[in-house]
Amino acid sequence: MAQALDQARKQRELSKQALAADVQRLEARVRRELDIRARIRRDAPRILAVAGGAVLLVGVLVVVRTRFAGRRRDTAAPATLDDLVAELRELRQSIDKKKEAGLLQKGALRVLSAAGAAGGTLVARRIVERQETQREGRGPERAG
Repeated sequence: MAQALDQARKQRELSKQALAADVQRLEARVRRELDIRARIRRDAPRILAVAGGAVLLVGVLVVVRTRFAGRRRDTAAPATLDDLVAELRELRQSIDKKKEAGLLQKGALRVLSAAGAAGGTLVARRIVERQETQREGRGPERAG
């Protein structure tokens, strides 16, 4: 009876220790997942890819919209002098809008190219840092 009681106590202690180890592992995992800075460092390429894709999509939408915006026109000719005046004002406004759209396209293209260059630089820097870290971790293996 005493031997069975000792075995039960040992089993209980081992279970407590295993449970404590599981809790510590779970706590470390939760802390690691909730650490924002580490998560940003770890997920930076994915975040940059998503942000770059979003910027590229917005740029493409702006270019396509401005490119195909003025295609719809009425084919009926104006009948009176007032209609002619209104038509001329409309034409002047559309010409002014096209000039502004050219500036928007140029700005969007500059923003996209700057974002692409910055993203490429960041990725290259991360790769170089990772390679340097791996070299430091290995030691002088390539000394020959």
